[in-house]
Amino acid sequence: MKALDRKLLRDLRRMWSQALTIALVVASGLGGFVSSLSAVDSLAIARDRFYAQGHFADAFAVVKRAPLALAEVLRGVPGVADVQTTVEQVVRVEMAGLADPIIGQLIGVDLRQPPRMNRVIVHTGRALEPAGTGQGRSEAAIDALVSDGFASARGLRPGDELTALVNGKRRQLRIVGTALSPEFIFAGMAGMPDMRGFGVFWVDREALAAAYDMQGAFNRVAIKLAPQASEPAALDALSRLLAPYGGRDAHGRADQTSHAMLDSEIQQQRVMGTMLPAIFLAVAAFLLHVVLSRLVATQREQIAALKALGYANAAIAGHYLKLVAVIVLLGLVLGALLGHWMGALITGLYAEFFRFPVFAHHTAPWLLLVGGGVTGATALLGTLSAVGATVRLAPAEAMRPPAPGNYRRTVLERLGVRGMPAAL
Repeated sequence: MKALDRKLLRDLRRMWSQALTIALVVASGLGGFVSSLSAVDSLAIARDRFYAQGHFADAFAVVKRAPLALAEVLRGVPGVADVQTTVEQVVRVEMAGLADPIIGQLIGVDLRQPPRMNRVIVHTGRALEPAGTGQGRSEAAIDALVSDGFASARGLRPGDELTALVNGKRRQLRIVGTALSPEFIFAGMAGMPDMRGFGVFWVDREALAAAYDMQGAFNRVAIKLAPQASEPAALDALSRLLAPYGGRDAHGRADQTSHAMLDSEIQQQRVMGTMLPAIFLAVAAFLLHVVLSRLVATQREQIAALKALGYANAAIAGHYLKLVAVIVLLGLVLGALLGHWMGALITGLYAEFFRFPVFAHHTAPWLLLVGGGVTGATALLGTLSAVGATVRLAPAEAMRPPAPGNYRRTVLERLGVRGMPAAL
């Protein structure tokens, strides 16, 4: 073993507590970076995959009542590639033994042909099946798929029944399964998650239309835009066509509740995942600078002896860089493990509010590479500033203690302020 390597081991044994402290600070910075961005990356991947699988619409609009013939007019709007209409209603839902009010959103699904947009993915149970005209009668139960989050929060299973106030009449909703939709990844009222108080129920469109006398009409439309379409122009044209039917302005994904909550969470976590770790890494660089400055100051005579024995400046600087590399490497290993573990916890927390068919946590290699590179560069800056000036000294000069600092009057002293009041 080389003499400098033996000295490295001695230095590490002597300053193990300081080295461990700095390594933990480095681990905190890298762990925060990896955990936040890996969880956000997992969330974005799950979102994009589900949007593609469920053919998430590009624009949405709600009207009071419009004839189905209007759909063909909407398809003729420049920039519109496809239009899908349906019937939806917000109802009050009652469960046996519960006094708390529950809001349910009934959404009609055309069972004669698969939806082209906002597809419903069955999670448990079975899919909806056409049941003729019987479900439109006031005494018949309506088969329904319920949102997976609400079913989990309320303990609902296929075969359970709930009571809903449908068009002023009490109707039974028979749960046939739980489902997911890209339109309701986040389900809640007024932007607040409420798994227990808000549920989405997908039912036969014909049965829902019959219950509300909406045969041959719709009150909700989803739009697919052409790839090169101007979204503002298309939305403006759609809003003008829907206005006579009591329609609110058509809006894009940015104003759709579920997508807006997802996008906001992703953007906020990306900011948090870069700002807070940067603070930890800055602290780590400062600590490295302070510790190395003190170490080099106490070892000036050893450095002078090494230079006198023929060791080059690069070899001496490399020795201290190895010392820092060991500390940083320990921090990187701990930070990578901590980041992966915390990222999995954050992803699990997201899974309680955002519902996907598949939502798995993964740590992309580029996160570790970027985090390790930034950490290494930060540590290098803190080290070179502490070591560079000393290793460049001549042996005879390094043998002497450092020259006293060059002190001068402060700004306050130059302004005539000689002391602070005793009360302060």
